Amino acid sequence: MSKAFRYIIIPENEIKPYLNDGQAGDDLNFMCRSIYSLLGLETIEVSHAYLETIRPQLGRSFEEVPKQEALDGKTWFGVVDDKVKVWKDSVGNTIEITMHMEESGLMEKFITKVPFTDEMKARVASFMSRYAKEIIENEYSKKLRFIKNVSELEASTWEIQKHEAREFLQYGEGDPDHVTPFLDYIAKERGFTKTDLSNKILKKAEEYQDKLSTILVQSQKLLKKFEEANTIWDLNILYEDYFGLMMPTEQAITLKRAHDGKNEDGTIDPWKHGLRMTWFDSEGKANVHANTGTWAPDVINPYIGNKLNF
Repeated sequence: MSKAFRYIIIPENEIKPYLNDGQAGDDLNFMCRSIYSLLGLETIEVSHAYLETIRPQLGRSFEEVPKQEALDGKTWFGVVDDKVKVWKDSVGNTIEITMHMEESGLMEKFITKVPFTDEMKARVASFMSRYAKEIIENEYSKKLRFIKNVSELEASTWEIQKHEAREFLQYGEGDPDHVTPFLDYIAKERGFTKTDLSNKILKKAEEYQDKLSTILVQSQKLLKKFEEANTIWDLNILYEDYFGLMMPTEQAITLKRAHDGKNEDGTIDPWKHGLRMTWFDSEGKANVHANTGTWAPDVINPYIGNKLNF
């Protein structure tokens, strides 16, 4: 079997039963581990053999990502610096740092900074765009289930109900070329006349189509915003505004979404550097310089806290 690894973005609930961190007996052929998590989605490193084994259960519920894009994306997601940290071993090979290694301080002497190249930035931006697409599609799929408000089995009958309702209203009873067995059954079971039931079905169908059309337009508009953003900087803005994921402090200060730490008299207040909250006076006016009044989210950036805003 192949020992190649593949990288996918997938809803957490879809992949959770198959995660094993290589503890399935053969950590090469049956590895399946999460390397990045955000807003109900996981980036998974999975062996080719294992992915093909579980693929029938996953269906089309994941987005595959090139290896280097996945690794760069999860490492430097949202980073806008000109240089980034990497860790190199004693012979100069770049390695992935783990939380344990970083906390232990054992790798400190191997930390170095390298230029954050345009190629690296492009891979990170692509990863962020893919992730955003999956977040949006995942959330709007939930909205779709909400407006359906019925089981998949019942929803699968809607097209039959509409077809037979139109058939009956157009051709009436007794036409052998336009029979309506499902409509007949429902009318009998629910005590409706076929005319009343047909009109009720078509009215409900139109209401559902209107709601469906609305959320589809909303999702397409949002997807387009992310598709048109092709830099990490621009994607950070969208991630903050729509997903509640805070952009880096320096970017927020540049965009005047955060406090730069400078008081009115020119002195520096380090406690306010990067401040994403503010004080409001009794009239409801924000004042980042005064330490009086009510402490609340800054109106410049009210979508903080991983709160989806769509």
